[in-house]
Amino acid sequence: MSLRHVHLLVLLLGAAAAPAQDPSLNAGIGGIVYTVPDEPDMLFYIQRSTNENTIVYALKRDAAGKPVEDRPVDVYWKRYQEDGRRAELDFIQRTFAYGIRAKDRGDSFELRCVAYDKVPLFLFVDRDGAKPARVLVVVNDKVMALERIFLQIEGGAFWTPNVRYIEFSGVDAVSGAAMSERIVP
Repeated sequence: MSLRHVHLLVLLLGAAAAPAQDPSLNAGIGGIVYTVPDEPDMLFYIQRSTNENTIVYALKRDAAGKPVEDRPVDVYWKRYQEDGRRAELDFIQRTFAYGIRAKDRGDSFELRCVAYDKVPLFLFVDRDGAKPARVLVVVNDKVMALERIFLQIEGGAFWTPNVRYIEFSGVDAVSGAAMSERIVP
């Protein structure tokens, strides 16, 4: 599905509506119970099978409350293994693992994760800040409003973890139903 088709779908379906958080997303996987973060301006988050610490992707606003044009996404840790505190990504995490690149497309931003840039994410945000932001992604030819990405990691090394699958969870952009789709990187 092309970017033009995603834009058309957003216009037809009213992408300004915020997706409803699916409470089942915190179900335990591999014996870990995951906390669903509740952060201001959160767009989506990443959780991994290795532990319950979570990477949060939130809309970055300027002093006037409008999205920051050159870097619209703030990425940080929620350290649930410790005390749930916020922690910034370090240089290596930001540059090689969990950072995000944004390209302004006029009516949206195309987002690409630095570690796996094969699946573009599209951030739709009201430039005046009046409507909630929304991230859409196309996975297996299905469009969803993204809430969570889960990485199933089995072994590997620090620089080359063995990611068995990536699971995208959110809300179907057409029906509004909760959905999940997996890909194998």
